[in-house]
Amino acid sequence: MKTFYDIIQDVSNLRWSIDDPEPESFAETSRAVKLAIPQAHSYIWGLADFPFKKKKKGIAVQPGMPTVLAPEGNIVNVRIEGKGEYLIPVQAEEAELWEEKKGEPRYFWVEFTDQGAAISLYPVPDKALTLIVRYETNFKARDSAGNVKYNLEAMGDVLNLPNDRSIEDLYLHCLYTKSMVYLIADETDENYVPYQREFEEAYRNLLNLTGVKRETRLVI
Repeated sequence: MKTFYDIIQDVSNLRWSIDDPEPESFAETSRAVKLAIPQAHSYIWGLADFPFKKKKKGIAVQPGMPTVLAPEGNIVNVRIEGKGEYLIPVQAEEAELWEEKKGEPRYFWVEFTDQGAAISLYPVPDKALTLIVRYETNFKARDSAGNVKYNLEAMGDVLNLPNDRSIEDLYLHCLYTKSMVYLIADETDENYVPYQREFEEAYRNLLNLTGVKRETRLVI
């Protein structure tokens, strides 16, 4: 898996309108390049519901506990371990009107607290259980020790992708070309449109490889 510094060197060697030779060290890399690559990564990551973003987490819930901290990401669905159906999502405003009740949870909603997003349950559990939460992770990178983090920052950070060379290659193609679009910035520059078109083609190939339908959130 290529590191952030590897990606910086690759991007710095691409042809573009401003002469930016390959940096001799991570510290000497221009701030513009260090910002453009994570910006492009965030943009691509949020464009589609890529299967490699989907994670699953088990959360222990004790009797009488109405709320648990949610995984950091977008909740896809919630179920109780050992049960064959998903909990029903509702709006917090709707749940506020319900009378207090204990039993096996059938509904859930997500609210934001000072500690982060929290999953609330109704009825309030009357016995210990484990929630199985599927979600789309917000962590887009991993550090050199394998710990997840929000984005590329340190020179040894890598993309939070599966260990699959075909996915990495296509994602990097998208990342390189979109980074160049951000670095060039000027739509009248002769290199801007070619890089934008190359990004769009690489992105379509990434969608095909990962099996994502074409109804995407692509914004030019």
